[in-house]
Amino acid sequence: MFIRRVQTRPRPGSDQPYASFRLVRNERSGRAVRQVTLLNLGANFDVPRASWPQLVQLIENCLSHQLPDPPPDPDLLARAESLSEALRARGFGQPEPPGSDLATVNLDSLAHSHDRSVGCERLALAALDTLGFQDALRTQGVSDRDARLATALVVAHMVHPSNERETHAWLTQASATLELLGLESARPLAPSKLDRIGNLLWRHRDALEAALFQRERTLLDRPPTLVFYDLTPMHSNGRPRGDLQPGHSKQKRKERPLMTLALALDGAGFPWRSEILPGNVSEPDTLEGALRRLEELPHEAGPRPTVVLDAELATAENLAWLKREQYDWIAVRRGGEDRPEREADLEFETRVGRQVQVWHLARRADEAELCLGTEEQRAKDDAIVARMRAKFEAGLQALQEGLARKGGTKQYALILERVARLKERYPRVAGQYAVTVQQAASPRRSPSQSAGEAKPQPARAAALNWERTAADATGDAQAGPSVLRTSHTDWDLEHTVQTYRQLTEVEATFRSLQSEIGLRPIRPTKPQRTRTHLFLAVLAYHPVRLLQTRLAQAGRTESWATVRRRLASWVRLTTTVQARNGELITWRQDARPDAEAAALARAAGVEPGMHRVRTRLAAPTAAGGTDPEIRE
Repeated sequence: MFIRRVQTRPRPGSDQPYASFRLVRNERSGRAVRQVTLLNLGANFDVPRASWPQLVQLIENCLSHQLPDPPPDPDLLARAESLSEALRARGFGQPEPPGSDLATVNLDSLAHSHDRSVGCERLALAALDTLGFQDALRTQGVSDRDARLATALVVAHMVHPSNERETHAWLTQASATLELLGLESARPLAPSKLDRIGNLLWRHRDALEAALFQRERTLLDRPPTLVFYDLTPMHSNGRPRGDLQPGHSKQKRKERPLMTLALALDGAGFPWRSEILPGNVSEPDTLEGALRRLEELPHEAGPRPTVVLDAELATAENLAWLKREQYDWIAVRRGGEDRPEREADLEFETRVGRQVQVWHLARRADEAELCLGTEEQRAKDDAIVARMRAKFEAGLQALQEGLARKGGTKQYALILERVARLKERYPRVAGQYAVTVQQAASPRRSPSQSAGEAKPQPARAAALNWERTAADATGDAQAGPSVLRTSHTDWDLEHTVQTYRQLTEVEATFRSLQSEIGLRPIRPTKPQRTRTHLFLAVLAYHPVRLLQTRLAQAGRTESWATVRRRLASWVRLTTTVQARNGELITWRQDARPDAEAAALARAAGVEPGMHRVRTRLAAPTAAGGTDPEIRE
């Protein structure tokens, strides 16, 4: 084993010859001897030529777990350990011939090292391979290495979502992803390379999303007959600039700028098209542009898909535009109708055992309305309203008791202010109460006290009274029903309701993106990196959704977070042991997963295996090195 400098043709646009460094060994084939490259050390190999023999000796010592005495230079030793690990990952050494798996070994020499997580990585890579992720990138002219690095970046967002620095550390120190993709080499992976790969994915986002969605449609064998459209704003740690703008934050982080992710999904919950919007965008105004962009994607001839909207997007303007463009639609609005007193027109049971009741409300030539609700939904809403009412009354009671308690608030203006704050905090029940605050009479002055001597005293409250109005006494019983409006006047009740209930897939998608794939909070502070972060999360959701679909088909209901937790103990490691004749046997393999993890992997379409790479290294010679002729 030795290091050599290899000179090749000049780079394009340069007249200087290009040279790289390689770790090679001699290999005899009959009477001929040829050089075999073990590792490409790159063009920027900076170890001085005088230290090459010592570096090679240290690499051999690291492979045999025998370090020289006195200890060598720490920097040179660190480089030798890095190169030896890369050699082990590539299966360096003489592979044992078939049937020669018996050896007498020294058990005290048994050692494990270089353990890396591999369970979720194998599921993620299998899903990305099924979706043709690397093929889609190569079709866009991306090099093979960059396509594999992009795959590693998406796997990192699936398995260990974090910021850029933590993602780099996880890929290089804790995960077997780079090894499984053949990316472990002598050249360390620079964090800046991952940033460039993220920008590359952003440049090809339209083609990538179209290719992935087309592949998902083929796998599921279903046409895109539904479009579920929704938006979610997320706060960032950066300052307002570009698309990072202040807006309404559902997380109540008004001090942070926002960026909005818009998603159009099909009926199976797979992302059809994503878009990154400014944080201060008006959600209803984005629908027309989103559907226009969906029309630009390649699709088969046929009727347009049905658009399913929630209450925030189902404005009168949007519904009027959908009618003009001849889109069919299903929209929802909360409240506005009481439950009909008559028997339900339809009752059915969902797959989770909930009883759904549906009533016809109105039917016109171009629109139908229906009311639906479940007993669980009604009980839940009643409990929420009752809890709000109890808190509202408790706040009023505390103010009333303070009027008679020493040190309590008694000023009339402050009592009015605090009542107003209670109404603002509980607006859903505040309208059910008539609240009155009585002002106390001003104290009289004594005859000996002139008008100029007395200081003006603030008005005081004498009493606080409240009463729940009779008109709203039955308000809790009316909570819960949803009113659906649809242009499908020819659909039966059950088909309309079942289609609308698929909107829960959209909500589940956003929950998974935000909690399981690390979409929120946005850690990058620059707008470009923020957009890349959001798009990487969307890309990661494609294989996650495919794995969830396979698990559901196998009768498994685990969330992606549960899958990651249960497969965390499935690792890949290096084991070394010394034979009786001094030979060092090294093998790199997956640990055997437990029964639960193995069953979960099989349900997701991945068969657990050892994936063993075994090598043998001859014993060092008496001079302290390894005889090249014996070892090779």
